[in-house]
Amino acid sequence: MTMKRFFYLLAFATIIASCGGPEGEAVGSSEAVGEASGAASELVAASQFTVDPSASVVNWVGAKLIGDSHTGTIPVSDGELRIAGGKLVGGKFTMDIRQLTNTDMPAADGGDKLVGHLKSADFFDVEKFPMASFVITKVQPVDGATDGTTHEISGDLTLKGETRNVTIPTTVSMDGDQFKASSPKFTIDRNDWGIVYGNSTIEGLAKDRVISDDVGLELMIVANK
Repeated sequence: MTMKRFFYLLAFATIIASCGGPEGEAVGSSEAVGEASGAASELVAASQFTVDPSASVVNWVGAKLIGDSHTGTIPVSDGELRIAGGKLVGGKFTMDIRQLTNTDMPAADGGDKLVGHLKSADFFDVEKFPMASFVITKVQPVDGATDGTTHEISGDLTLKGETRNVTIPTTVSMDGDQFKASSPKFTIDRNDWGIVYGNSTIEGLAKDRVISDDVGLELMIVANK
């Protein structure tokens, strides 16, 4: 192999490695189900646990197909989980998109500009849709998951006024009067919620400006009795 060909292949490999989107299992979406979780007897017997906003958060990752990525958080503002016999049987929580943050760039070096763009009509349009929500519709235990998850939690996720049902791998635990539910990294397709800015279908958009359809998410929800 000539040295010129070697460097060509090395450069090509570097480009391929930089392509793609956020890490995590891709989670598909379907039509909204509506709030209907668990057996009726479980819901009647369930205790209500109040979500703790100070201990709960949604982490996000957005990336270009070729090039950089960005990370941030969306605060959880309120919610409740319904627990029966130590098991999660229902609940919901709300996220305040107006308080979305960026965590990988200083504000003066582009962080504020990025956050402003994400809050604009191009993305979340917080002026019209300030809040997002997740309403649990089904909780299913799983056995033998290699990533340590214990349940699959399905719920109606509302973003930018669109509601779609998703199923998220989750680890749940009870410690006294505190209940925790956390997810590994996973991705959703933003197009399913009408967030289409910069996607690959836009004619004439240079590939290094195309934004991945996948949005990376990671959840931590803590609720107290």
